[in-house]
Amino acid sequence: MSINVHILSSSKGLNPFVEELCSVTKSIGMLIKKLVPLEDIDVVFYNNPGATFKETGIGGYTPCANVVFISLDPRNSKFQDGIKKELPYILAHEINHAIRFRTPIHKETLFEAIISEGLADHFAIEVTGRKNPLSWSIALTQKQKNIFLERASKEWNMSTYDHNAWFYGSVVRRIPRWTAYTLGYDFVAAYLQKYPKTLASQLISSKSSLYLKNFNLSNSFSHTKTKEL
Repeated sequence: MSINVHILSSSKGLNPFVEELCSVTKSIGMLIKKLVPLEDIDVVFYNNPGATFKETGIGGYTPCANVVFISLDPRNSKFQDGIKKELPYILAHEINHAIRFRTPIHKETLFEAIISEGLADHFAIEVTGRKNPLSWSIALTQKQKNIFLERASKEWNMSTYDHNAWFYGSVVRRIPRWTAYTLGYDFVAAYLQKYPKTLASQLISSKSSLYLKNFNLSNSFSHTKTKEL
């Protein structure tokens, strides 16, 4: 079996959703297998509200090539809707990370992390057929993109970068929530616009440097969609 589903049940909170969680995971697995090889991944669902996004009651984390953790908050008022509308996307996103871990990933730098998230989002869009990404990928105005692209470019090659600040926001550093997710989404979007015959599923093992060398940082994002806050 390509994907092994594990639903941790000690909390009892996920018991009413077991069948649906298994069904969604199986469906996404079948869609992914049509695009890329998919082998030996454990998907672990567990009741862990503190690691979920309030917008969906769902959160994902992939630490290595064989395990995907999906945190769930069944008490979130948006949870049941999130399982239907957002979970397929999040699963595809996280499984992309797992597959990418199997390639010769390069230094764990800010830019590598930014590109990996962008690749995962575009892959999730391809797999699920959504027209738009989730909100973390369109979280900035164009003005904000220009400002934080310049700031992030000074830390591209740092392996000691502040991951939480760049991806989840920092009041102290004045970085908006989801900044790095949005930059990553736009970097990959710009590449796909330049090479329209290329699919996100073909880029899983691509080097992060590919997305830098082809673009002028000052105008790379001029044609990508933005969210006006």
